[in-house]
Amino acid sequence: MNVPQVRDYALPDQSIRGWSDGEGFLPAVREAVGDAGNIAFDDEARAAFLLDLSALAPKARLHKASTIMRSLRAHKDADELERLRAAGKVVDDTIPLAVSLCKAGKTERDVEIELRRALLARSPNSAVAFTIVASGPNGALPHHETGSRLLQHGDLVILDFGIREVGGYHSDITVTCSIGQPADHEAQKVYHTVWQAQHAAINAVRPGVACEEIDRAARSVIEAAGYGEQFLHRTGHGLGLQVHEPPYMVAGNKEVLEEGMVFSIEPGIYLPGRFGVRLEIIASVAKDGVSLINAPSVKEIPIAS
Repeated sequence: MNVPQVRDYALPDQSIRGWSDGEGFLPAVREAVGDAGNIAFDDEARAAFLLDLSALAPKARLHKASTIMRSLRAHKDADELERLRAAGKVVDDTIPLAVSLCKAGKTERDVEIELRRALLARSPNSAVAFTIVASGPNGALPHHETGSRLLQHGDLVILDFGIREVGGYHSDITVTCSIGQPADHEAQKVYHTVWQAQHAAINAVRPGVACEEIDRAARSVIEAAGYGEQFLHRTGHGLGLQVHEPPYMVAGNKEVLEEGMVFSIEPGIYLPGRFGVRLEIIASVAKDGVSLINAPSVKEIPIAS
């Protein structure tokens, strides 16, 4: 039933083998793999499919498809960079409204619904990829699931959101704002530390630098400020057709940055039971340094009145 949809994407010399529900897909797979000696298989496919493939081609050597596709995915060409910048501009332009949505008395879910509506209004042909609204103590959970907590005056609010443009490329940005002046006396210090860490990481980006050095640049700033144990995750992840893909800016990753690589820079500090601060932008590796996909994070905490 999906053959007509697939046909539009097939190359001129590619054949399409459909099957009925009654027949099932196994005969088609058997025809496709034939006597292949090596088969590359999608890293994220269901294990059951891999077991079926192994049974149909017991003599084939199976490989992760990422061993072939990884380099192609990690290096963005000019068209891909243009698409990523267009997707990035949508979220950049939505930031002021996103901050203004954060008002005492609303729930996190209220803000999320309005934020999603705003993103679609700004880019009707895109899809909302994800939204996270984490207020007050919920901000200390890096992957908090938006809930029913009522926003309060003095809360810090983490807003993490992105779209998928019509070509399939994503945006991903995080801002942290405050509803009125922050109630926690440490909020300004933490925000400024995260901002400094992000800029240290941005300044470290250039071809030839190991991914772990980008993480180290951000982490060293946060550690020097005394918050090392509260920086709970890697500094960044690749972005493209998926929200999380290689390369990863994480300790121990000695992969070298090359021109065309695109990834997030998103240091954060999370104080349990109190608040969290995360600032995220997307950067690309340019010939001589770094080129930002997003507008830079602001130096001072945005205040939602």
